Amino acid sequence: MALTKIELAKLLGVYGPMLTQKQRDALAMYCEYDCSLSEIADEVGISRQGVRDLLVNAEKTLTKLEENLHLSQFVSEITIAVANNDMEKVSELVNGYVAKE
Repeated sequence: MALTKIELAKLLGVYGPMLTQKQRDALAMYCEYDCSLSEIADEVGISRQGVRDLLVNAEKTLTKLEENLHLSQFVSEITIAVANNDMEKVSELVNGYVAKE
């Protein structure tokens, strides 16, 4: 897996509903609860290899969604601009994102 657990958790928060329930559950256990593949396999009731396949496919889906939509990046940038009370930057980001569509 190419992404860190933190990056995966961030993408899961944004695009989680686009995954299957099994993928969401396995990824949450892996990222948020730091479970091993064996622990997830026992909990979900599939093989360790099945868990790895779930996680790899989920990562591919999340990565492809972010490459196409850039929502996670957008949310991060908006969050920083709002925290800094930089409404000009917020407006610029929103207008730039909407213009892409």
